[in-house]
Amino acid sequence: MLCRMHLAPFASSSLATRLGTVRTLWPHAETIFTELQQEMEKAREFMSSFEQLLSSQGVTAMERAPSTSTALTQGSSEGFSICQDVKNFAPEQLSVKMVGRKVVLVGQKETQNVDEKGSFSYKYEVLKREWDVPEEVDTEALTCSLSKEGQLRIEAPRLALPAAPERNVPIQVSPAAPQPGPASEDGATNKAQV
Repeated sequence: MLCRMHLAPFASSSLATRLGTVRTLWPHAETIFTELQQEMEKAREFMSSFEQLLSSQGVTAMERAPSTSTALTQGSSEGFSICQDVKNFAPEQLSVKMVGRKVVLVGQKETQNVDEKGSFSYKYEVLKREWDVPEEVDTEALTCSLSKEGQLRIEAPRLALPAAPERNVPIQVSPAAPQPGPASEDGATNKAQV
C-alpha cells in the first residue's frame, strides 16, 4: 500500500533531484489548512455579528416572549427563582428535591407507540437539571409551582436577618493625660504648690 511518503520523497533526497516534481494523491496540507482557516474566520465573523444582533435586540425579545428553556434569578434582592419549561412532562412525571444546597429537578417519561403493522416503538425521555442555591437563601421556604403553559417555577426567599435587640453602648472616658507646665530657664518644670 502506498502512502504519501512513498509518493512525495523528501526534498533533500537525491532521488527528488532526478525525478523532479512528483504528484500526490492527497492535497497539500497547506492548502487544506488555509481553506479551513478561511472558513473559521467566516464563522467567527458571523458569530460576532450574530452576538451583536442578540445584544442589541435581546432585551426587547425577552420582554415580549418568555424563555422556553430556563430563566434564572439568583442572588437578587427577592431571593432565588428558576423557571424551567417542562411542558412535555405531566406533573406526576416530575420531582423536585433539595440535596444539600442544590435544587434537583428530574423528569422521566416513557411513551409506547404501535403502528398499523403491529410494530412497537418505545421512547424514554429524561430531564435532569441542578442549580446551586446561594447561602443567603432560605431553603426551608422553597416552593414549586407548575403553570398551565408547562412552566415550572422554583422559588425561595432570602433569609431574613434576625432583628438585633436594642442596647445602649457605654461610652468609655479615658483619663486625661497630664499636661506639662511651663518650663523654666534651667530646664526644670515648675510645679504648683498644693
